Amino acid sequence: MRAAIPRLREKTAFAATARSYWLEIFPQVRRERERWQRRALAIPDPVLRADALLTIEEKWGHSEGAAAFAVLAPRATRATFVRMVVAYQLMIDYLDTISERPVSDPWANTLQLHGAAQNGVALSLTREPDYYMFHSHRGDGGFLSALVSTCREMFMTLPSCAAVAPRAEHLTSLYAMSQGHCHAEQAGHAPSGPTDLIDAAAAQHPELSWGEVLAACNTSIPVFALMTQAAWEDRSEVEIALCHSAYFPWTASLHILLHSLVDEIFDLETGKFNQLGHYRSKPQAAEALASIASQARERLARLPQADTHLVLFGGMAGYYLAAPSAWQEENRLIAAPVRDAIGPPARWSMFIHRLRRGFATT
Repeated sequence: MRAAIPRLREKTAFAATARSYWLEIFPQVRRERERWQRRALAIPDPVLRADALLTIEEKWGHSEGAAAFAVLAPRATRATFVRMVVAYQLMIDYLDTISERPVSDPWANTLQLHGAAQNGVALSLTREPDYYMFHSHRGDGGFLSALVSTCREMFMTLPSCAAVAPRAEHLTSLYAMSQGHCHAEQAGHAPSGPTDLIDAAAAQHPELSWGEVLAACNTSIPVFALMTQAAWEDRSEVEIALCHSAYFPWTASLHILLHSLVDEIFDLETGKFNQLGHYRSKPQAAEALASIASQARERLARLPQADTHLVLFGGMAGYYLAAPSAWQEENRLIAAPVRDAIGPPARWSMFIHRLRRGFATT
């Protein structure tokens, strides 16, 4: 009976979260896609227009996943929340796409571009810089600025945004630095700037390797988690800090490592930087990722709305574990222990994502 009660709670939380997402949130996400696609089609520069449209076509699943965090926000703020996180995630993905264009200094280019992500959660902004200063193209017709302003304007309406903003800005600084490092590595350059923020984060978490902390810095998931705290009235510093420490570095690191697992073969073929590369072997990676998954689950279980956080955690993992490449060759040595460490929500999410992918290919 004791074992049946937690399983019943998991099923109830999964069903409630799925219902809210698919019936209330997902329809708005589709409308947001149509809106941003129209904006992308109006970009004057053909290269940036193509990159924006490619981002929406190939990476929109990330925006759908980001919007799932709206189930943690009060119902009255959910429409605002969805607009905000979709704009933020689309901006992150667009910046990632255009950062891969050849430039003389990938490090400077990536950091300059990702100032947009930092401005998306800034409480004060006097003037936007030239994000494309080091890029080879710049005529985006205001597309990137529109993403920044949409995110920032929605963020500023959230009741506890002032309490959350310093942590969110710090995470976006970590993100920019980690992206600069990865794009420089990918282009065959040594990073031309300091990685002091990443080094400091790694020093605070000696139980993780530097590469695992780098992975944690390379995702927007902790920012979305903090945004859910901003959506509530009078969120205390203790509650905000607890949420922050559950998502960074643990949940964040697993997110990028699973992403790297799914993309590993493609990355090897195309010469892209892959975050699994710092592990000596697949067995070592399997042990590490299962441990990180367990630690993340344990910390998420301590949060208010813990059941919903754990469903979203399973949903994130299930999105990647549903990919066929996660189970090819030695990858299953990693995928199976991670799935088991997360528990039933990962299995249920895998089932849903496999159904969606099956429908999409028929």
